[in-house]
Formats: sequence, structure tokens, C-alpha cells
Amino acid sequence: MESITLMEAYAIETLRGNGISNDKIIENIKANDLEEFKAVKENMDFDALVELSKNADFEAIVNDGYKVKFLTFNGLKNLIKMKFGKFADEDYQVDDFVISGLELDKNQQQDLENMLSANWTLSGEAGGVTVKPTK
Repeated sequence: MESITLMEAYAIETLRGNGISNDKIIENIKANDLEEFKAVKENMDFDALVELSKNADFEAIVNDGYKVKFLTFNGLKNLIKMKFGKFADEDYQVDDFVISGLELDKNQQQDLENMLSANWTLSGEAGGVTVKPTK
């Protein structure tokens, strides 16, 4: 699985969150056609995805998933919000850098586990998913 930066993950998930398909993301990035994407969020650096596509298997990143190189706690919460539409203190609990009670289906849980950098550990429990710092 390819590793990408948190900002590259944000760019991909921002596009998906605005209804842009994986195929359209791949097509536009490979063609360096960013106008439509900048209309979605003008201050986001979609050029970083163009650079990424030159040095990595961009199709696999978009279609099959990715691992974030280093994921901060706030970055983790933001990705959960962007990718799964789940919000802290509404959809899961936050306590001392631990996320608990996060309800995800099996595919979502696998996607989240794949995204996590080495500094995070995920466990599935009856009350939902728990993500905590690796010791």
C-alpha cells in the first residue's frame, strides 16, 4: 500500500466528499486539469496530487486506499470526518488521544486501519472501533 502525506489525503477526501468519482480524480490529475477541483476548494493544493501521480501508483492510491505517512490526532479526527462523516463527541468519544465507540462497517474499519500510520493502533470491539496511540 502506498504512503501519502496527510495533505494529499485531505485533497483526495475533499474531492470525494464533494461527489467527484475516483475515475474523475484520476483522469483530471493525470491530465493536470485542476480547474474543476479548484472550484471545489480553491485554497487546497491539488498540484501536490499531480506530483504524487508522477512518483507513485496514483490509481492504486485512489482506488485501493493509502496509508498516511504520519497522522496527528487532529489529522485523524479530520480524516474520520471527511471520509466517514463521523464527528467527535457526536459519533464517537475522545479521551486523552483515544477515539472510542466509533461505529464503522467492516469495509470502513478496514479502510481506516489501512490509512493509519505506525503511531496508531486500531481495535474493533462490541461498542465500536477504538483508535489509540501505539505504545
